[in-house]
Amino acid sequence: MFTDNDGSWPQVRPSTGGDTFLIQFSPDGRYLMSTHAGDRQRVWDLATRTPLAEWTGGDEPVFDVEPATVVDFADGVLHRTDVRTGRTRSQAWPYEFGCRLYGLDGRLEYLVTAGKAEKVLVDVGTGAVRCTLSGAGERFGRAALSSDGAWLATYSFSDRDEPVRIWSTADGVERLAIPGDGVSEVVFLPGGGRCVIAEDDTTRVWDLGTEKVVARLDGATIALSGDGTRLAVTGGDDFDYGFDDEADEDEGAGVVIYSTATWKPVVTLEDAGPVGVMAFSPDGAYLATGHDDDSIIRVWDSFTGRLAYELSGVTREVHALAFSADGQRLSTVTDDRVRVWEVGAARPAHRLPAHRGEVNAVAYRPGGGLLAVADDETVRFWDAATAAPAGALPATGSPVLALAYSPDGATLATAGADGTIHLWAGDGSSAGVLKGQGRPAWYAAFHPGGGHLVVADDESVCLWDIATGALVLQLAELTDRVDAVAIAPDGQGFAIGSSDEYGSATLSLYRTAGTEPARPYTHTVGALAYSPGGALAAGSDDNAVHLFADPGSGRGNAGFEGHTGLIRSLAYSPDGRLLAVGCDNGTVLLWDAESRQRLAMLIALDDGGSATVRAGGQPVVDGSPNGEFWIRDGAQPDR
Repeated sequence: MFTDNDGSWPQVRPSTGGDTFLIQFSPDGRYLMSTHAGDRQRVWDLATRTPLAEWTGGDEPVFDVEPATVVDFADGVLHRTDVRTGRTRSQAWPYEFGCRLYGLDGRLEYLVTAGKAEKVLVDVGTGAVRCTLSGAGERFGRAALSSDGAWLATYSFSDRDEPVRIWSTADGVERLAIPGDGVSEVVFLPGGGRCVIAEDDTTRVWDLGTEKVVARLDGATIALSGDGTRLAVTGGDDFDYGFDDEADEDEGAGVVIYSTATWKPVVTLEDAGPVGVMAFSPDGAYLATGHDDDSIIRVWDSFTGRLAYELSGVTREVHALAFSADGQRLSTVTDDRVRVWEVGAARPAHRLPAHRGEVNAVAYRPGGGLLAVADDETVRFWDAATAAPAGALPATGSPVLALAYSPDGATLATAGADGTIHLWAGDGSSAGVLKGQGRPAWYAAFHPGGGHLVVADDESVCLWDIATGALVLQLAELTDRVDAVAIAPDGQGFAIGSSDEYGSATLSLYRTAGTEPARPYTHTVGALAYSPGGALAAGSDDNAVHLFADPGSGRGNAGFEGHTGLIRSLAYSPDGRLLAVGCDNGTVLLWDAESRQRLAMLIALDDGGSATVRAGGQPVVDGSPNGEFWIRDGAQPDR
């Protein structure tokens, strides 16, 4: 799971971007695995609190009882991977879909579809069928086993009206159906006589003998300690025991831990924030939480409620890329740092001095020797060959968010946080001002003819006449937030990535303005780039770059996979032979655009330095890695 077809590449310290969907501890408590946006899987060594591995894809991998081993299923094959070495053992697996469950003594079970009207519970270790559920059909997608393996609960994410069904694993017979309303999770208390059902904003505790609710808790994300004596619930504002008229209140609590004997709160986590997923360590001493606004895992002392430590990565997003006109150099931007790389040798050439504030954009002057760098104050120029300072533009009073040179290199357009677009002549004098839309303008690109400029903000994509300063037209009617824009090299086609307030994403591919766009399915689009030949690359939060050879048709082609960070920037070389992909973990991957083979990995380091790895080669380091990347050979990362 940890290597590519191209050979072995470094493991890179993960980023903090994207939310967290799943957390699980290994049965021995030595490791923690988490799942994040972009289908990124991570394994952490809890003794050293450092990452062991990160990879993308997989069908809900889980820890095996075997030490340091992760089990995953894909394409009819069961994989067991040692997370310390990356070595994988595989065997044929005849089932295409199922739920992973832990049963007696932590043994991994697998509830799978064996036919249209049949579900079976399989022992993953032996492949033996433990039981067949009578008449289960295809009504559920999730399940939970009691700790003694005697009882099974099944429920549905997609069908809100589907009840929680309780089955006996001894004979596969349904014993009870509990009404459900958007059930998200079910756990059994020790002994199997009670179960906890989380749904919508409420968690209910059911006595399976009396078929009555014995407690109701406020919150719908839950975690049960290994011994079953404590239950963690998010949002615990109210508590109702036996439906008494008076409720104990814990105003404003984010995560509350209850005693399962009394259903009274015993601990409240301090400032837990928006928690989306939780898990107790096997010994119950710690509670790990994953959050909706980052991928940091916070580990809490479950008895005191205080934060014990965090499992965190880097916040070093490569948010801008630019190739020089001859394609020999690539400039990359992370925070306030600009690094210039020699493309052919895949090695660092220059580190520009740190700018004042964040660097927002870079652009090489066509046919010239200048590199323009926009920061929060102004635009500074550097000699493209020597990295010597070459002047700066007058400050405009607003941070510059985007840069664009005209095709002949005679005019530079700068787009500001105040929405104003300034035009500059080659000697640095003002050549005009476009008033803009009054919103921060973060994208600018000249039309191939040079007489018009495309400018984008969060709400619009517009075409401006630079001679008259007039708004010519709005390229598309948009109701969602604009996330990414690119203009085709023929000046006719364009692409827009957008998303609504609920996170639903749309990629719109236009042949020309005013036409109905193609809208292929995609995750949230973080970057777009056209090749010189007109193909479109779209980097999305599934950690892949999707390729559209004929963008207007909406039909996709094989793309570029294997990125372990969320994709934040894209750039084709001027001849179209290379594609650079910038990620939010400080890495840039260089791809051969035709063969789709990875050529090199460029890594930005904490100390301002860099590291490069070419296909089949060893890292060349200019700086101190400090555990930011490592080659998987069984060894731990440098610290």
